[in-house]
Amino acid sequence: MVFEGIVIHKVNYKERDLIVKILMRNGTMGSFYIYGGQGGGKHHKPSIFELGSMVKVQIKDQKNNRIEGNELMVASESSRLWEPHNIRHNIQAFYLVCLYFEVLQKFSMNFQIGNSDYENNEHAGIFSVISNALFHLNESLIKEQFSASQHLTLFMTKLLFHLGIMPDTDNCSYCGTDLMESVGVTFLASQGQFACTQCVNAENEKGFLLRIKKSYQTRYQDYMELTDTNFQEADKLIQYFCHQFQLRPVELKSYGLLLR
Repeated sequence: MVFEGIVIHKVNYKERDLIVKILMRNGTMGSFYIYGGQGGGKHHKPSIFELGSMVKVQIKDQKNNRIEGNELMVASESSRLWEPHNIRHNIQAFYLVCLYFEVLQKFSMNFQIGNSDYENNEHAGIFSVISNALFHLNESLIKEQFSASQHLTLFMTKLLFHLGIMPDTDNCSYCGTDLMESVGVTFLASQGQFACTQCVNAENEKGFLLRIKKSYQTRYQDYMELTDTNFQEADKLIQYFCHQFQLRPVELKSYGLLLR
């Protein structure tokens, strides 16, 4: 059986082996044991399992290796299909990608041979979000157009949409007023909703609302059209995500590094 996906986590094991987590094309997360995955040896073999790389992995026969119902699959062959070369040379971009992968691991379903259907594409939208995020982030670095807050805002908005937990950006959660016709609106992250400032006396965040709508409508290849983003607004999306999954932002270790 052959799997394709993006390396989102890896752990060195023994002298040269790896245990790798891959977000696969169907949106589930597979765990693989890779013999010699660290590279090296007398032939100085390079490792293909860099974070963010798109790889193809063929596993050994499940009957012989008794892995049915086990999350850890043993690889027999593997190859790299694509690598985001430029991300590793920009520390802020690297921390941003690490944050993406931490977020994905908080909710992605684990794939099990015999218990999971690889042909089920119910969660394939998640893979589409991260693959587009990596490709265009790498492209922005090549073009020297990289903005961390811009990419984080776009990623979180697309992800929340595909998870089906986007807050209502059309109507006030209290009175039902059209938010676009309201003079002011505010975002209540802990409640996952927008409200007009007539119902909730708080800071006017209509610019944030407009950028959320813009992010939702912007294709990844048109990321430069999303302007005026900042980390204060991106933080609201992180806070909202954490609230939905009963997490604390401090649990996302890469986030603190990104903000330094």
